[in-house]
Amino acid sequence: MIAMIRKFLDLAGERKKQLYLAWLFQALTSICEGAIYFMLFLAIKDILGGSFTKEKLMQYSLMFLVYTVLHFVFYYFTIAKQRPVSYAMMRDERLSIAAKIKQFPLYYFTKDKISQLTSLFTTDLSFVEMNIMEIIAGFVSSMIMTVVFALMLLSVDWRMALLLFAGIIPGYILYQQFQKSMVQLGEQKKNTQVAMIDSTLEYVQGMETIKAYRLEQSGKLVEKQVNGYCTASDRYEATLTNWSMGYKICLNLGLFLSLGVGIAMVRSGSLAPATYLFFAIMGIIFYRPLEALMGSFAMMNLANASLDNIAEINNLPTENEKQGTTQFADTQADVRFENVSFSYDGKRDAVSHVSFSAKPGTITALVGPSGSGKSTLLNLIPGFVTPKNGRILLNGKDAATLKHSDLVRHVSVVFQEVYLFQDTMMNNIRMGNQSATDEQVVEAAKKAHCHEFIEKLPQGYQTVISEGGASLSGGERQRVAIARAILKDSPIILLDEALSSLDAENAVAIQKGIEEMIKGKTVFLVSHTLSYIQNSDQILVLSDGILQGCGKHEELLQTVPLYQTMWEKEKSIKNWKLA
Repeated sequence: MIAMIRKFLDLAGERKKQLYLAWLFQALTSICEGAIYFMLFLAIKDILGGSFTKEKLMQYSLMFLVYTVLHFVFYYFTIAKQRPVSYAMMRDERLSIAAKIKQFPLYYFTKDKISQLTSLFTTDLSFVEMNIMEIIAGFVSSMIMTVVFALMLLSVDWRMALLLFAGIIPGYILYQQFQKSMVQLGEQKKNTQVAMIDSTLEYVQGMETIKAYRLEQSGKLVEKQVNGYCTASDRYEATLTNWSMGYKICLNLGLFLSLGVGIAMVRSGSLAPATYLFFAIMGIIFYRPLEALMGSFAMMNLANASLDNIAEINNLPTENEKQGTTQFADTQADVRFENVSFSYDGKRDAVSHVSFSAKPGTITALVGPSGSGKSTLLNLIPGFVTPKNGRILLNGKDAATLKHSDLVRHVSVVFQEVYLFQDTMMNNIRMGNQSATDEQVVEAAKKAHCHEFIEKLPQGYQTVISEGGASLSGGERQRVAIARAILKDSPIILLDEALSSLDAENAVAIQKGIEEMIKGKTVFLVSHTLSYIQNSDQILVLSDGILQGCGKHEELLQTVPLYQTMWEKEKSIKNWKLA
């Protein structure tokens, strides 16, 4: 629990003082509650001793009223101080993580990582926000109440108090064993939850295919993962219940012992009946805070796991941490790869010992089978991934020494999968250059040949498109992405299958627009259609991450068997006709 509080305080930052103040009020609340019970003892003692008068009745009543009012006042300030801090902390944490995620390398965003991030935002942050303040407040209250009650009991009769405390030792030993078991089960529950989210996302995203092929068994995986999460949760709660019962029995051994020995002490005259009655009442109340700790352990365990997940994300290295500090403001870029290798898993190279150079004003095409390393090579240029060996030079400067923000600003990218945001068409294009005027946005759209279909939208450039650009066709989304790149006007342009979703007529038109806007720029183009890139200044042929050849179209047909095979296959596909 102490470790969890430390993690939470690390998140609190400058708000620690507010938390300390809230916990102070929580301590005062507990002290007032303890004082109420002590007043009860004094009243019982006077009643049994025959000294209870009207004056003492008024005195005790006034004291009960004062401590009760103070108890509620301090409790109010506890809630008033801690609740805003929790919401503010999680607001800042959400924004911080969102900003940090943007700096992660692209290869981080695999399917399982996306499921973990979804779980983080939908479960972990919300759980901490809604529960951890109550958990910590409950812990602070339980500890203080236990100390206050213990001191009060010792002051009344130390012999009975020690008998009552006897149950704490076996209870503590059992609690330690319980923690180890529950942490393991809590981790299993968390893993099954992530698996459930993963399968549910896959199910929803694949609904088009499910309906098209009437995949009746498609929901079986979701059902399996949901059942797995249900089973893990039930096992967690069942184990918690069993341990809790054992813990409570251990604690109450002290109550049974004190009541039994107390009767003998009353009979022998060494213990006053009022004291015995007080311990009989307080013996039941004394263990409630400690029992509450066990009751809230499930919440503590889950909160601790959530804090660990948040810390894990915050501790991941970002691209900026791996880049240098040298500024880069050149308006043209000579790109050179020197013996560059990169691996995603540290075992198999996605790109292996690649060397070539690309001059400003030229187009470098990348071709090869799927998985040959084309997209990886593109991602190396803007520093989305960094080489494990070799160097990438921009105008003779090692990219590893450049400021990451400068590097990205000098590269425009059109990915194979284009994502558009739920915003106006004007703003989606303006993302390429936030300071661009409306006229410049329209001009970029015309060059990318998307002006015509934008004009036909209900509100033209002010039309708000659906999230992800789902309301547009694949070709339309890619043309908007190309317009962004044109507007950014960077010296390096990366086109990853930018023509893959376009018909032949639009592809030719966009090629002409690209030819106009790439003058003086260094362009890299990935395409599976060789006829689109046969006029490139140079073509890199990749296979299994290895550069098989580099040259012009006619040269590669004579010197690189793989390229010749790809060209022959493409020609045969063009001649194919439905029988």
